Amino acid sequence: MDQRTTPRQLLNKAQLREWLQVSDFWVRDRLDNDPEFVDRCVVDLAPENSPRRTLRWEVEATADYLGIPMPGSPAKRNQLETAA
Repeated sequence: MDQRTTPRQLLNKAQLREWLQVSDFWVRDRLDNDPEFVDRCVVDLAPENSPRRTLRWEVEATADYLGIPMPGSPAKRNQLETAA
């Protein structure tokens, strides 16, 4: 059977900061102190045994973990009412 998967949407650090409107400190703090966030949301694209890290954040997993809507998705009705 053909087992195709939907490609994951990945963000680099600058894109993540822009989407979440957070500081570089917030990102570093999550990487250092929130292992569940790292396990669920962070993907390292660097080759195995590489001394460098090439980190990307999976959009759907990050939105789910933080309990926020994905970028570009419409806000829910109750979110709009509380913002007004």
